[in-house]
Amino acid sequence: MKIYLLLVSLLLSWPAFSQTTQAYQVFEVDSAAEPRGGVVFFNTFIQSTLRKPVSAQALGAGGRIVVEGIVEPNGHISNVKALQSLRPDCDREAVRAFSLFNAWKPAKKGGQAVRQRVTMPIMFQPNTPFTYLHGARITYFGADNKVVADSSQAQYKQMAPVDSNGVPTGDVVVYELKGKGWKEYFRLPLVRRKNTESSSPHKVAYTIGNQDHKKDWQGSFFIVDEDGTIIQQTFYQDSKPTGTDFTYHPNGAVAEKREKNDEKTAIMTWYANGQIEQIKAIGQPTPVAQSEPELLTAFWDSTGHQLVTNGNGRAIYQKQVRSDKDTTIYTLFVEQGSYENGFKQGNWTGRHADGSYFYEEAYDKGVMQSGKARSAGADTVRYTAVMQQPEFPGGMPGLGQFLSQNLSYPVTAQKAGAQGKVFVSFVVCTDGTLCDYEVLKSVQPDLDREAVGVVKKMSGKWKPGFHRGQKVRVKYNLPINFTLY
Repeated sequence: MKIYLLLVSLLLSWPAFSQTTQAYQVFEVDSAAEPRGGVVFFNTFIQSTLRKPVSAQALGAGGRIVVEGIVEPNGHISNVKALQSLRPDCDREAVRAFSLFNAWKPAKKGGQAVRQRVTMPIMFQPNTPFTYLHGARITYFGADNKVVADSSQAQYKQMAPVDSNGVPTGDVVVYELKGKGWKEYFRLPLVRRKNTESSSPHKVAYTIGNQDHKKDWQGSFFIVDEDGTIIQQTFYQDSKPTGTDFTYHPNGAVAEKREKNDEKTAIMTWYANGQIEQIKAIGQPTPVAQSEPELLTAFWDSTGHQLVTNGNGRAIYQKQVRSDKDTTIYTLFVEQGSYENGFKQGNWTGRHADGSYFYEEAYDKGVMQSGKARSAGADTVRYTAVMQQPEFPGGMPGLGQFLSQNLSYPVTAQKAGAQGKVFVSFVVCTDGTLCDYEVLKSVQPDLDREAVGVVKKMSGKWKPGFHRGQKVRVKYNLPINFTLY
């Protein structure tokens, strides 16, 4: 019994012993610990993961926090703390972001990986301060609708309720100065609804943001899971996404950063441990031309090995997807192939680890030439496009003709002078029927009902969409125009 108790005691104390093993200083090792991929990508990860607290933003606070941690032999970081403080809330955020980077090349001493202390500066950029009172961000505007710092010069006041991370929590209300008091001018209602397009395999997700009277998003837009964890963050201005979009892993680390310009979208992605995954660009599609193939510059595996350099090499992508054998379970989906000068080239394959799905495609300068796929319990299908969108008979001209022949202008709407575009969302099912109708942008109740009614008349007439040769359900958005003159 004594021997058994001694053995248990030793086993229980081993983790604690391993964590108290000496941590060397940088000058005591043969080769120092460093971020895999280099300091530039490390800093990009940190800045993309950081979320400056709203209370700090309100004061315009900015500055440097020095954090310390221990890089373990397995490349993970531990014992993170702030050595040089800025303010408590920013200190906590710096520690959170730094703790999420676990893609270190460990220090070496005597040919062995050892623990090493590291210190890194974390920067918070200063910003223009604003008023934050009772959980609402207050912004003042002059008569020309431009932001003014002095409230005594304001003609309008906007109150936007947000939480500590900037997520909207209520209606955005704009007030107009009337005499000596503020009177409500208009408001942007808070919208929170279930997100049906979330890629999270385990949790329900919700979209949160504010919409105008046309049901266009305005301002900060978020997708969060049922626990409130931020999944995606975008900013809308004049009804269009602008600036940089961020997507996050469930642990809070940045997963993707998208920066758009008029011609291309630059994309960087990371693994959940903070390791840079890829750098690529995709062309912006236009109504009259197909977008250019995506252009890959670099690709790394999750252990930090660079597999594609300057657009040349072989990449292996892995992600969890629903199994084709049983859609209630998830399996690993592995895709791999070569890049030449940034474009997919030659033979590419993809397969589910459980054997429920397989595809093989041939590419030339990023353009797919042919493909074949096989799903569990189905025959092999061949195709020439990865994604084929649903189509109405006769294409867009045929759709326009159908609408002109079947669309009526409600008399009540005409008398009210109502006109504009109603945007209707629906799903084209695999048999060409339609379902899940939703008015995305409203104009007037009678016009909305007429728009949905004419869309329902198209059910059963559509050619379904295809993904790698297999029929799939596709969500479709259709603008229906009502014009009086």
